[in-house]
Amino acid sequence: MTVSAPVPARGPVGAPPPGLAPARQLDLAFAPGADGATRIARRRVSWPWSLPRGFRLEPGLLTVLPQAAAAALLPGDRWETRLEAEPGAAARIISAGATLVHGGGGPSRVGWDIAVGAGARLELLPEPWVLTAGACIAQRLDAVVAETGLLVLFDGFCRQHPGAPAQAGASWRADTVLRRPDGRVILREHQAVDEDGLRALSRLPGGAGAFGAFTILGPAARLSGVRSAFPPGPLPLAEGYAASAELRGGAGLTLRLVSRDGGALVAAKARLGAAIATALDG
Repeated sequence: MTVSAPVPARGPVGAPPPGLAPARQLDLAFAPGADGATRIARRRVSWPWSLPRGFRLEPGLLTVLPQAAAAALLPGDRWETRLEAEPGAAARIISAGATLVHGGGGPSRVGWDIAVGAGARLELLPEPWVLTAGACIAQRLDAVVAETGLLVLFDGFCRQHPGAPAQAGASWRADTVLRRPDGRVILREHQAVDEDGLRALSRLPGGAGAFGAFTILGPAARLSGVRSAFPPGPLPLAEGYAASAELRGGAGLTLRLVSRDGGALVAAKARLGAAIATALDG
């Protein structure tokens, strides 16, 4: 089953060897222009990604939808992404839909390096990973957030068929580290679960076949509405179970979600994501 524990000293799963920077297929920076509107200030894009122009669904917030040509993570693939919100920028990164993770070979690896400057806002809200039979994925996320920066993350996953027989070696592993520019760690989390564990969870009463979390990090004044909307403890959720908890030192909060399957998790993400946006922007 999923556990939280300190990341091993050898480094997070999916991390490159010491001293060797990963090759990034997607490298984006956002900055405010002369008129104050956020623009893409740096874009370096290679296979499997393509990047259309950003669009503005909400005032003051640039939404970007990177598109993967394969729409799936294959065994042995390694996707590395860097996202930077420069001071004063406001950007949201979304995905077109859930991403399949295929089994049948070596592990797939995904890495995120994120930087949020002073007064900046960055939202990374992809749809969940969907693990096919035998899939093995290792994800790493490292974010550096200024004291006055705002970071909103969503991460989630499920098996394509929660009750399907498990295969040896198939697993989900994820390491997340959130820190300040001076190196102070706000959150350090390690998750690990194999297919046997996921299958057992799906057979619990009510079903637990899909898992996700929102993590919201920002200054206290910016998060007052979010804290009022999501006080610590269990939260009502028609699509499953949810609970809110504070991050270390009052730096923010996390909302954990458990649903019966991927469809219910996507619906829960949409419902809670809309509530978070309303709480942040009024």
